Amino acid sequence: MDEETDTAAGPRRRRDRLPRNRQRERVLRMVREHGGAIDAVELASRMKLHVTTVRFHLDALCDEGAIERTRVNRDGVGRPRTGYRAVEERLDYRILAEILAMELGETAETRARRAQRAGVQWAERIAAAQPEAVVGQDGTEAAEAGDALARGAALATEVFDRMGFDAELAAGSEPSASLSADSEQVLGRERVIRLHACPVRDLARAHPEVGCGLHLGLLQGLVDRAAAAGGSADREVAAVSARLEPFVEPELCIARLAAREDPPVIEVRPRRKRRK
Repeated sequence: MDEETDTAAGPRRRRDRLPRNRQRERVLRMVREHGGAIDAVELASRMKLHVTTVRFHLDALCDEGAIERTRVNRDGVGRPRTGYRAVEERLDYRILAEILAMELGETAETRARRAQRAGVQWAERIAAAQPEAVVGQDGTEAAEAGDALARGAALATEVFDRMGFDAELAAGSEPSASLSADSEQVLGRERVIRLHACPVRDLARAHPEVGCGLHLGLLQGLVDRAAAAGGSADREVAAVSARLEPFVEPELCIARLAAREDPPVIEVRPRRKRRK
C-alpha cells in the first residue's frame, strides 16, 4: 500500500518519511523541472506532500542558495504569492565582489562615496544610450506628467525592473516634509518605488556601502537626468532627492524620491522716506 496509518496525525504517505536530504533533493528537482516560479501549495499538490513539509525544504534550499524567492501575481484580485525558482549554476562571484569592494577604498565612507559616483556615471550612460526613455516618448507616465518627480520615478522604476529588482512604483504622489540645513521645514511631494528582489543581495548585505551605494548613485543619477530633460514645468521643482532604505523586509528595499517645492519669491522693496 502507498499509505500507512499514523494515529496522531492520520494517514501519511511513505514518501513523507523519507530522510530529509532525499526529500529536499526531490523538492529541488521538482522546482528545477518546473522551469519558472512555483509556489509552495502547487508544489505540495504535485508532490503529494503536506505544504508545511514543502515550505520547510524550500526555506532550507533558499538558505543554501539553490533556489530563490520571487513574486507570483494572482490572476484575480489579491496580494501576490511567494514563488520559488531554481538558481542557475554559476561561478561564485562573492570573492570577486569582496576584492572589488576593498579596491574602492579602505574605509566604508570612501567606498560609499566612490560607489555612488560610479552609480551616477552609470545613469549617465543609460540616459545616453536610451534618450527616449528619459524624455518619456514611449507614452508612459513620464510622458504624461509634466514634472521631474513623475518622470524620474517612471524612469527609475523601468531601469531597476530591467535590472531584476522586480520594481513596483506606488500609485500617486504623497506629500512629504523634511528639515533643511537651517532646521526649517521644507514641504514637497514623494514617490515610492518598492524593490522586491535585489539581484546582488549577497554583496549588498556584506558591503551595503558598495552595493546600496552604487544603486543609490544610479537612482539619483536617473532622476537628475530626467529633471534635466524637462521643460518649463520643472522650474517649479527646486530639487529631486533620492533615498534608499535597504532590506526593510528580508526581500524588500524601498526607494523614495522627494521633490521639494520652493515657495514663491516675494520681492520686498525698501520703503521711501516721507518728505517733511
